Amino acid sequence: MSDEVRLSTEALHKLGTTFEIRAEELSRQLSAFRRRADAEALRDGFGSDEAARPYRELFEEAERALSQLQQRLAEVGGGIKETVANTQAAEDELAEMMRSVK
Repeated sequence: MSDEVRLSTEALHKLGTTFEIRAEELSRQLSAFRRRADAEALRDGFGSDEAARPYRELFEEAERALSQLQQRLAEVGGGIKETVANTQAAEDELAEMMRSVK
């Protein structure tokens, strides 16, 4: 097994961007979902608050879960991009050190 690690900062940056894009898309879809499936629409669809309650609770749980997923995707994307920046800075510093040794 090799102790060598190879990292493509370009590929990693693209991955971070993909996570951020997906987070934005999910945010837009969540907003549309909220507009179409609000509590009032559920009540109207089921005829009463009592009949709609289990579905409203399910809706609220789904909404929270999707919101948390969106936030997590954005965090992961930002973390990946931060890793890329730190890796690039370390590579640049190492290259500078190597040049100064010659």
